[in-house]
Amino acid sequence: MFTKTKTKLDKAVLLSVAAMLTCSVVVLSQQLTAAPHIAASQAAQAQQA
Repeated sequence: MFTKTKTKLDKAVLLSVAAMLTCSVVVLSQQLTAAPHIAASQAAQAQQA
């Protein structure tokens, strides 16, 4: 049913999935490092109000 040889399409699909996962991890890590800064700025605005 399934062949054991990898075609160019199979390799392209794997590369695409790996690239999407990498981008997701990068964006998630950026959001996690930005979260304390955003929370601190919102707390400062709340104290001023």
